[in-house]
Amino acid sequence: MPHFELRAEDRVIHEKVEDIIRHTKVLRRQLDLEVGRWSFVVFGPHDDGHTIVREGCALHLRIESGLVYVAAMGDPEVLGVGGMPIEEFAQGDIPPELKGLEIYHIDPVRPLTIFDKRKGPPASEAAETILDEYQDKNIAVIETPHEQYWSVSVLKYLRECDQFFPDALTEALKKGTLPLKGYIPMDPAKVH
Repeated sequence: MPHFELRAEDRVIHEKVEDIIRHTKVLRRQLDLEVGRWSFVVFGPHDDGHTIVREGCALHLRIESGLVYVAAMGDPEVLGVGGMPIEEFAQGDIPPELKGLEIYHIDPVRPLTIFDKRKGPPASEAAETILDEYQDKNIAVIETPHEQYWSVSVLKYLRECDQFFPDALTEALKKGTLPLKGYIPMDPAKVH
């Protein structure tokens, strides 16, 4: 099973993230998996009574159809080892109280791309309306407890995807089944 952890600067942020994950609802998953692409709609209530709806995806980066893996390798328990800041993962669209949260993931970290951000229906009608709107599309529908925490809710969905549909490269590295048996000699002097 893929390893996925978060490190928070203090206990308050950690507890907030746990609460967000606990209250996130994945209402529908992608019906047909696409290689290297996880499409999602994430919505949640805004302070004005309406919802904010974001449509986007998480992708592996590609160069000439070859997958490029960007990973934040490390252990959050080890001092001096940094993960990917959530600000980079969510392209800066996060609330101030989540700043400093780091993501550790040995599978490819998938920077999120948002194509559309809009005001949605009132919170009481949102789930049904959005499920109807996207019923014929190959897209996950995620309900977040508050719209500003959308990126943490998407992380929950991506973790579920990784647990049930593990990445082939990561699994091959773990098992040592690549032609190099998972060992790549690194000479620090030759790394640019």
